[in-house]
Amino acid sequence: MSTSSESETHKRIRLAIVRLEKGQPKVVEKGRKVSVAAVAEEAGVSRALIHKDYPDMLERIRGNSNKAIQRQRDEKHEKLKEERFKNRQLREKIVDLTEQRNELASKNATLELENRRLSAILESKNVRVFRGKSGE
Repeated sequence: MSTSSESETHKRIRLAIVRLEKGQPKVVEKGRKVSVAAVAEEAGVSRALIHKDYPDMLERIRGNSNKAIQRQRDEKHEKLKEERFKNRQLREKIVDLTEQRNELASKNATLELENRRLSAILESKNVRVFRGKSGE
């Protein structure tokens, strides 16, 4: 292979990597991950050629793959942190609402007892209902 041809092939591979990185491939479908297969298809060369003759490009391709994996991991980690924060807030709200419910249940029980006591007094034969003056 001549140096000019190698240089041209190297350039095609490099440009294919750049297009895939930017999400603007010309040959492969958009959104495809940067991989040896995708770069080879985009550049119009074989995967074996990249593996055999262009180790520098192979490293760049693998670096992109690692970056993509790291980016996905970081995104998932951020989402997990957000969900944990929401979870913590919801647990605090549950505690507050449980305390409010218990307080209201206690007040309700007290009012029920008071209501029974007053009903018993009212039903007693010794008690007369005081209606007050008719003008009031």
